[in-house]
Formats: sequence, C-alpha cells, structure tokens
Amino acid sequence: MGKRLYCGNLPYSATEEEVREIFSEGGRTVVDIHIVLDRDTGRPRGFAFVEMSTDEEAAQAIEELDGRIFQGRALGVKEARERQPRGPGGGGFRGPRPPHRERGSFRGGREPRSDWGDPPPFDPYEVSSGFAGDRRGDRRRGGRDRRRRRDDFDPGW
Repeated sequence: MGKRLYCGNLPYSATEEEVREIFSEGGRTVVDIHIVLDRDTGRPRGFAFVEMSTDEEAAQAIEELDGRIFQGRALGVKEARERQPRGPGGGGFRGPRPPHRERGSFRGGREPRSDWGDPPPFDPYEVSSGFAGDRRGDRRRGGRDRRRRRDDFDPGW
C-alpha cells in the first residue's frame, strides 16, 4: 500500500487547510496536499492528492474517509495510482499522425517507374480518338452526348 492517496469528489470551494484538517483527524500525519487546478481557469478541478506519513495511516484514512460527507459531497478516497505514460501530442480532428514512412509520399521519395517509358507528347488541338474516356471531352467541344436528353422525347401532342 502506498502513502499517496487520491481524494475525489471534493467541493470546488475546499481549501488545502480544510482537506488537511479532515485527513489529520485521529492523530494522522499529513505530509503533503496537492489540490489539482484547471490549467486554463486556475480553479480547482474537484480532486486532490494527499500524502500520509506511513502506509498504516493511509490505510486508516481510506477506511474512515471513503464515502464520508464533506460540505455536502461524498468523498471518494483511495490509493493513488501512478500516472499512465501518454503518447505524443493530440493531432487535432483526425487524431495523432501515423509514424513517418520513408517510401511513397506525395512529396516524392520514390523513383519513377522505368517500365512505363516516356509519356506521349501532349497536343491540345488533337481530335480525340473516341474511346469511352473521351465522351466528356467531346461534349465540351460541342459534340452530342450519348445520353438521351429531354429534347429527344416526343410528347405526342
């Protein structure tokens, strides 16, 4: 059992002296109290860490104070756990970035495939050969699209 305790569900108005007074009842010795504050606002976040002088006093404090009402709130007192190691920063909306890979990115890093050969020369005035991928280009040049249009139907009036 550790000497460091977690005290949760503290009232936001609780001060270090009040918390020390509760934990030192019955002759227990409190070594340190750390009330955790919000990083942005500077106000208490509703929990604290209390360090007792011995393991026996810590076990006694957990037994007596867990669930006790303090300023209208039931305290949650238990042994503090070590902080879990956290990975690198957040990364925003889509989460953290994946690790960088050396091959294949839009910035390069890969040699062009040699078996493709040189690209064909581009002639902007060349008439298309008429394969399926060129339908859109024909329509831009004023050619008739292969889809049926509203004008193609005879209403029969």
